[in-house]
Amino acid sequence: MGQEATSTTSTAQLPAGTPEGPTIKNTPDVTVVNGGSLQSPIEASAPISKLRVALEPVAAPSASADPGATPPPAPSGGTGPGGTPASGYIEISLKDAAASINVVLTVTQGLPGSFLFHYAAVDAGGKQGAVTRQGVSAIRVGTGQVQVSISWDVDSDVDLHVIDPNQDEIYYEEPEASSGGELDLDSNAECDLDHKKNENITWQKAPAGKYVVRVDYWDSCGVTATNYVVTVQVNGQPTRTFSGKLTGKGDQGGAGDGEDITTFTVLATTT
Repeated sequence: MGQEATSTTSTAQLPAGTPEGPTIKNTPDVTVVNGGSLQSPIEASAPISKLRVALEPVAAPSASADPGATPPPAPSGGTGPGGTPASGYIEISLKDAAASINVVLTVTQGLPGSFLFHYAAVDAGGKQGAVTRQGVSAIRVGTGQVQVSISWDVDSDVDLHVIDPNQDEIYYEEPEASSGGELDLDSNAECDLDHKKNENITWQKAPAGKYVVRVDYWDSCGVTATNYVVTVQVNGQPTRTFSGKLTGKGDQGGAGDGEDITTFTVLATTT
């Protein structure tokens, strides 16, 4: 988020807000994979001390949907009359008040379909402004014991690479490995834009050992810069996210290319 923040959860309904509270500019609709993360820039009309986030489901999951299929369009966000979010919301408290923040939200692995995030800003005096909505289309992908995903904000070609304990590298040229790892979503390949802007690598049962996560900027596809967030989910371990920015034209890289993002270890299990 660019600064220290803490979060709490409320079971109450997100308030509608008052005209005296700070407002948030419309946030663009986005896509995300189940179990992945999205990154949203929040621009408020005045410095805010807290951000409240609630969720409104708007499409029932389809049991017959194929992993990686293009989701139905999410409804548009905005500030006009709309649906009501489910009860409960997350309140993010900032260490220092700011009018511009970058928030990273991670969705559950069991959340396919489309939905809305409802955002509301709160000033230092406790006044909440009107709610702004953001449409989100979730692309259903594999999860398993290990799931590594990446999302980014513009139509460029970003590649996710994961090296498994056998030193096999899973990426667009080698989408499957003998360890069971699989790249099941590859977006915007060679700038053939599908607008999904997410990639996902998963193991149903992951071998024990060390894993290396890399991100390669294959091609900018003409954009100035690309912001991304990597999400690492390992059963029994806390979810980890890593955000960054990619610039330049891209390297059209293959095996061994890209920027090291993180490493993680899967421990051996006993039966």
